[in-house]
Amino acid sequence: MAVVAEQARAGLVPRNVLGDPAEFAERAVHTLAPVPSPWDALAGPFVQTEGVQARLGISRQAVASKAARRRLLRVVTADGVHLYPLWQFERRGVVEGLSDVLALFPEQTVDGWTLAGWLRTPEPELGEAPLDALVRGEVDTVLTVARAAANTLGG
Repeated sequence: MAVVAEQARAGLVPRNVLGDPAEFAERAVHTLAPVPSPWDALAGPFVQTEGVQARLGISRQAVASKAARRRLLRVVTADGVHLYPLWQFERRGVVEGLSDVLALFPEQTVDGWTLAGWLRTPEPELGEAPLDALVRGEVDTVLTVARAAANTLGG
């Protein structure tokens, strides 16, 4: 509602600027809603770039830059669509320590799908999936396991 109030304070008619409220709501839901995929059971659900923008409050270019530098996990479909697993986000941004883990796996040697699967599959050394350990705050432990995995997967 703050956006509507800002429009009104600026002397603008919110409906003229934002469009029909129902259509605006539909666009907003489409932007934030996960994209269904057969990979959802292991690596999903996913959002597209607009969903990341809305969650992190950053530009499309910033999303692409973070993904390219492995500060966000991006998977690319066979038809070239960029998707981002929803589970990598918390209220305040990306799961703590995830960017450091991702940076250990060069995109040239370990694709996003492989990395997503690794993050969501229980690791014997951790007794749980690396992502679950990160969410619980076990960043250093996960980094140790990730370094070994990066040598094996990227090797």
